[in-house]
Amino acid sequence: MKKEYKLRIIHLSVAVLLTAALAVSLGLFAARSSALGTELGALYDSAYFALIDNLGDLENKLKKLDVASGGKLQRELLEGVYTDSEVAVGHISTLSGRNGEIAPALKFINQLGDYAGYLSRKAEAEGLTTEEKERLRELGSVVSKLNAAFLAAGESVAEGGNIYSAVGEELGALGDIYEALSDNSVEYPELIYDGPFSDGLNDRETKFLSGKEEITSLKAAELAANYFGGEFSVTSESDFNIPSYILSSGERNVRITKAGGYVLEYSSGKVATGTGKSREELLETAEALLEQLGYHNMEAVWVSESAETVYINFAFVKDNVVYYPDLIKVKMLPDSGLVAAVEAMNYIYNHTERETPSFAGTEPELPEGFECESLRRAVIPTDFNTEVAVYEAAGEYDGSYYYLYFDAVTGEEREVMRVIEDGNQGSLIA
Repeated sequence: MKKEYKLRIIHLSVAVLLTAALAVSLGLFAARSSALGTELGALYDSAYFALIDNLGDLENKLKKLDVASGGKLQRELLEGVYTDSEVAVGHISTLSGRNGEIAPALKFINQLGDYAGYLSRKAEAEGLTTEEKERLRELGSVVSKLNAAFLAAGESVAEGGNIYSAVGEELGALGDIYEALSDNSVEYPELIYDGPFSDGLNDRETKFLSGKEEITSLKAAELAANYFGGEFSVTSESDFNIPSYILSSGERNVRITKAGGYVLEYSSGKVATGTGKSREELLETAEALLEQLGYHNMEAVWVSESAETVYINFAFVKDNVVYYPDLIKVKMLPDSGLVAAVEAMNYIYNHTERETPSFAGTEPELPEGFECESLRRAVIPTDFNTEVAVYEAAGEYDGSYYYLYFDAVTGEEREVMRVIEDGNQGSLIA
């Protein structure tokens, strides 16, 4: 992975994203499955692809537990494993009705969910023991192989095979794993546990636009022309969520807020045909545009690039503190250096004047074996539309790249992010 820039998702409190590799696979598989027609029933098809998604999330949470040291975070991840397992069981049950070869997978996921649920009940108060973390690591290895087997079955279908036989053939190759499981090498509690936590609050206000004077549609057209060149005309208005004017100029579209006249979204409709501009040149162009749009003191904290596009996430920085809630995404075209898209939703919702938070605690104690490459101060959003000051530690552990977040006062580990390489769109994080 390229480590010149910090890489982040827009909102930490959102449930873990679909891994990039799986997203690509699903797109390929879905296209193929649509051509199978009557051979592959809709219910079976849906269960199969949903399971691939689900197993990716499950594998990701188990890997995060490798570096999760705080009891509260361990509990949250284990609750997630329990929930993902419960969902996976439903999908596998549907598939097992067509193919008896995957019955052992159903048993395994059931047991994994029970074990995660059991550990989640004690994790926050007692933390995980070395033996328990090692056991979870072993189970994570099985999930990885199970996931790979299902993916391989889909690849067989994409090449013209039959998914009914492919699933059985691929999972049949996991006989050694199933034999180990049947030998009770891993002990599971035979208990039933509570479900996951309830969702966080969804009420939001546009803090950045508070008190801003409303502009006219003519002013919005003038601003769009100044920012992006050419002539723009108002095509419609939206009073839902964030009141705004929607303007267009050929293939280009822009949404400008009625309060204050800020660019909320922009899209050019253009695509790149090759490379030409360097990463540094693209960053400079994007940063200059944000400054022109009235978004000041923004710093690139995540860059994901491919031959056709470069995605840059900018965060507001003040007093050497990175405010991840105030995020703006910019899409660049590397051949021409043009801005292809801008999205400032999070910034408009969250940016406001703040006092620099307290970083009263000592620097965090990192997991043994974690190779820290950078440590910085930051503010991250929570599940309840609040914010918390943290230390962000970025580095490698056991072949993966992580971002760990520790409460700036208590030292408690609040969040874990793992970078996932994607051959199609660079690096993503989940």
